[in-house]
Amino acid sequence: MTRRRRSAIRLTICKPLPVKIALINHHVGGESGGGGGVRLMLELGRGLVERGHRVTIAVHDHLPGGEFDYAASELDIRAVHTGSVAWTQGRGDLAHTYWRGMPKVASLVPSDVDVINGHDWLGLRPARIAANRLGTPLVWTRNDETPWERGIVPRQTIYGDQRTAVRALRIATSWPDLRDARQADQIVVLSRRQAEIVQRSYHKPAVVLPMGPPSQFFDPPDRTAARERLGVPDGVFLVGAFGMLVTHRRFEHLIDALAVLRDDPSVHALIGGSDHAEPDYADRLEARIAELELSDRVRLPRRTLSDQEMKDMYAAADVFTIFNKRYAWGLAPLEALASGTPTLVSAGAQVADVLAGRPGVSVEPMDDPAETAAAIRRWRNGEGRIGIEGTRDWMRRELSMDAYVKRMEALYEAALTARRDEHD
Repeated sequence: MTRRRRSAIRLTICKPLPVKIALINHHVGGESGGGGGVRLMLELGRGLVERGHRVTIAVHDHLPGGEFDYAASELDIRAVHTGSVAWTQGRGDLAHTYWRGMPKVASLVPSDVDVINGHDWLGLRPARIAANRLGTPLVWTRNDETPWERGIVPRQTIYGDQRTAVRALRIATSWPDLRDARQADQIVVLSRRQAEIVQRSYHKPAVVLPMGPPSQFFDPPDRTAARERLGVPDGVFLVGAFGMLVTHRRFEHLIDALAVLRDDPSVHALIGGSDHAEPDYADRLEARIAELELSDRVRLPRRTLSDQEMKDMYAAADVFTIFNKRYAWGLAPLEALASGTPTLVSAGAQVADVLAGRPGVSVEPMDDPAETAAAIRRWRNGEGRIGIEGTRDWMRRELSMDAYVKRMEALYEAALTARRDEHD
């Protein structure tokens, strides 16, 4: 695309809000509704529509009727394939999706959009292709690490391998990530530590826009009714944990902590989440539960929870836990807190940066099951609920989805203004 064509198109989109926005990702629907990044994109789209903008979502796969359908059904979703989500597993499938499938997603973007906002790693490539074709500003919402970052800053990533040969291979095969990210007008991340990764990997600054849970979690179900629906016996102190069952979630740490708490048989745990991404890890969790003879105290459903089941779990729990050593953000503990449930957060979850020191939150190393068990004991008598309403009020003000949507709206407007000034 020549500079002349880009300039001409810029003049046509130089206008005040509302604007036409394309949100791009790999999929909507499937296991766990598509994951936290998909939920964020759908909630953003929903909020933008409520504020008068026209929003089109372009994805490769779309399975209607999933956990996030309350938001997806309100949006214009265009997909290369509708009816299932074939999440990529092997390297060959992933390469085919990246090089052949995602450019098809770019072709779904309407020709009259004003701003293109790619989400997550796979959404960046089609967003860059569409932005180049249309001459529109490109915003990249980067929630999780990319293969390029794993090669450049492996110590700061979840799946980084520090071996020289592995790093070299990743850098050699993922260089398009660098090109695409460098073309972004704005890069949006959730935390300060993620902004540092972006700066080191792409030599570009990132805008930190933290976000909280959807508003529905601030209206939790009745706790007694939720415990009845989940079959939690009277007198049980329930420790909850939730997320896709993958190794870096470290759910085995909670199982080991329950073994330390063997002297208090009223402490139970519920670990909710789908095992579709890493079934072998879920097998190991089940084996660990059996080995420690905790089958009567630790429940592991190994399936996607519906929205109602998830809300019930948060409301029914006496304390919620998250154990990741490295985690780009941490939506689940925010959802738990919005539901009024005290939360133990690992220091590696970057949401700890904004939650540390607030009532109802305890940031713990989560390296020693005995220390985790001690933290659970400290809140055994309900001390974690003291002052938690203040934390919930703060979240409503500062981390609400409405606040996030307004900040993204301002960022789109800034990108449009900067592009206009560049060509005036």
